[in-house]
Order: sequence, then structure tokens, then C-alpha cells
Amino acid sequence: MSNNGYPVEAPRQFYRWRNYRVAYYTAGAGSPILLIHSINAAASSFEMRRPFSALQGDHQVFALDFLGFGGSDHPRRKYSADDYIDLISDFARDVVGKGAPVIASSLGAAYTIRAAARDPDLFGPLTLICPTGIRNLVQPQQPGWSYEVLAGPLGDLIFRTLASRPSIAFFLRTQSYYDPSVVDDHLIEGFYRAAYQAGAKWAPICFLTGLLNCDVREAFAHLRQPILLVWGRYADLTPLRSADAFLARNPRARLAVVEKARLSVQDERPTEFMHLVQQFLATQHSRSA
Repeated sequence: MSNNGYPVEAPRQFYRWRNYRVAYYTAGAGSPILLIHSINAAASSFEMRRPFSALQGDHQVFALDFLGFGGSDHPRRKYSADDYIDLISDFARDVVGKGAPVIASSLGAAYTIRAAARDPDLFGPLTLICPTGIRNLVQPQQPGWSYEVLAGPLGDLIFRTLASRPSIAFFLRTQSYYDPSVVDDHLIEGFYRAAYQAGAKWAPICFLTGLLNCDVREAFAHLRQPILLVWGRYADLTPLRSADAFLARNPRARLAVVEKARLSVQDERPTEFMHLVQQFLATQHSRSA
């Protein structure tokens, strides 16, 4: 976590959405840019703290905590992909402003794809980090016995295990980061604090039972804005070979592969990542000028 106790270096603010409080953070000045985190047991805008800091010199940066994650409300409900697609669209329209570029990760990138396909003029260029939705986490599941089981005491036990410091450390070292030595106590604590909150299990158990899966096969093909796919060479959960299916569906997309990285490209290789993003955005700006 940052020194002020927030996931990024900015005060927490709240966006009122469907009678819930959705946390967000903003800093900097200039044209707006929106950061969208991934989905996991300990997800929050903490994942985006390095881009949040790096972009402030040229942009007003916005980072959102999805409902059910981070500093947002954690209501007991059955979450769906449509909830987050709608939240991204509404937040962009009401708070960020029309046409802002977006940087989004993993399943959060899938929701961004769907939101942008539905409302083409609402979003600017998209930087998508290891996105899902074509070969991974595609078909949403219907609530069934698995959800009911996880909604009970067994789910409490499973979530406490997944959200424990040892489990978080194991996931980060084996799936998120290429170099396990970068997963230090500070990093583990940042993810742990995001998960260790009242009601924090409800959104993650919807993820575990497949309710949050999101099919972007058709939506991605209809995107009109420039798209930069950024992939860690050694990503396992969403492997690099998945990029081929994205590139085949939309000629506006191009791929950048970051060496010695897995899923958390923006955090493990921040210099390379920001160079790619800034070059991408500068190219789009020069073309539109």
C-alpha cells in the first residue's frame, strides 16, 4: 500500500453507483486516463499504482476499485460481468469524461472491451494487459450448487485461505511475477489489505464459480479505437499464444511482448510498460492532430 494507507498515492473518493459506494482515486492534471484492475481474490487499484504514479505528469489519472473489491462497498449479491461492464461505462461517462484512453488488465480488460464495443465514442485508445475473453474465462456460468456451497461456511474457509498472506505470496510468485524475489512483504501486504475487509468474499466467489467470465469474441472485432495488447512473455494463466486470437479478430490491434514478465507487466516491468504506453498514446495523438 502507499504511505497514506490508500492503494495509490491519492485520497480515496466515492462514486455513487446503484446506491453503492464505489471507490476511486485521481491525481495529476491534463487529459484524463482511466486505469482498470484485474479480478482475483485480492484485486484492487493497488495493481495499477505504478502507472497511476507515472502518468500524473501528463494526465489526470483515474483508478477505480470495482464494486466488491478494494475500498468499494462489498455487498452480498450475485455479481456478473454485466455489472462491471456497466460500472466502467457509467464511471467513464459521469466522472472521467468522454474519449479517455484506458489501461485495463486481464478480466478487467474483457469488461473494458465489452463497454467500448457497446459505446464506441465513450473510450479512447485501449491498452489491454493479458486480456481474457476469447480463449480464457469466456463463458459466464449460471448460479448453481457451487455458488451456494461457497456462500456458506465452506466459502468462508476457502476465501480466508486464498486471501491469506501465504496464499497471496504463492500466487504472486508463481503466476503474477516472473521474478519471485520482487514479491516482498510490502507487495504482499498491499494485496492482503485489499482482500481483508468485511464482505470481501462475495465478488471473488462469483469469480471462482464462473459468474464473472466474459465473452469478448464478437465485441473485440467491433472495436473502432486503436488497441495495444501488452503481454508478459511467461504469463501462464493467460498465455501469450492467446494473443493470436485477438490479433486475428481486429486489424486495429497490435501486440507488444514484455520479456521477463508474467501477468503483472505494469508492475514488474514498469519502465518498459510505460514506454510502450506513452509511445502508443503519442502516436495516436499525432495521428489525430
